[in-house]
Amino acid sequence: MDTMRGKRNCGVGSCSSAAITTLDRQALCLNHFLSRCYEKLEHVDPRGRRFTAEPIDPASMRAFIEECSRKALDASLHSENLSNLQRGRLLDILLWAGELFVLLRAPCLTLAQSIASSDQQLAAAPLLRISETGPVTL
Repeated sequence: MDTMRGKRNCGVGSCSSAAITTLDRQALCLNHFLSRCYEKLEHVDPRGRRFTAEPIDPASMRAFIEECSRKALDASLHSENLSNLQRGRLLDILLWAGELFVLLRAPCLTLAQSIASSDQQLAAAPLLRISETGPVTL
């Protein structure tokens, strides 16, 4: 990650911010890294996903979750001048990736059981996500 600093720009569109890491082999600034992680975690999380015809390969899902959490940890430890919002989002990504990793390792749960238990947990506790204005209970 240190080799990325100051040498490359973010690879998203016309973003001119310095890249701090890569994700899926694309150089990303911190803000694009955060949004890409959220986008992909939402896509692979079976608790919020509707049943679709497009299958998700468990091996590639596991690889992404590991890469995402490793890069989020690296970014949180090695990036200077992080705002509290950025630190909160990195922590949120780490926690979410950890939940998904445990969910993937659960041997006897089916997807339907996972979604049902998730719905029960969501009904019992408010959902907290970090937004631009700070933590928001949903």
